[in-house]
Amino acid sequence: MREIAVKILREAETGRGHYQTYTVEVDDHAVVSVMTLLEKIYTTQDHTLAFFSHAACRQAACGKCMVKVNGAVKLACKEKVTGDQITLEPYSPKVVRDLLCEN
Repeated sequence: MREIAVKILREAETGRGHYQTYTVEVDDHAVVSVMTLLEKIYTTQDHTLAFFSHAACRQAACGKCMVKVNGAVKLACKEKVTGDQITLEPYSPKVVRDLLCEN
């Protein structure tokens, strides 16, 4: 198993945003997406984390799961995690909550 540190900008919509770091364990050779990390955090560590997730996601078609990944706007369902740490932020200044933004 390997650990990935996921640093997420929380509560930016309040004007008092702060980073919260989660540690997610994945199999050594597993290829994981940003969406997989977010879902693992939500289901095992923090049910208050807000991000776009839908049963039909993972097709990279709708664009609703956009987030900034290490400063670059990416689709969470498509972007693969290669390192042992990652920073996630809302892709737009129009933040609804956590990583959810108005289109």
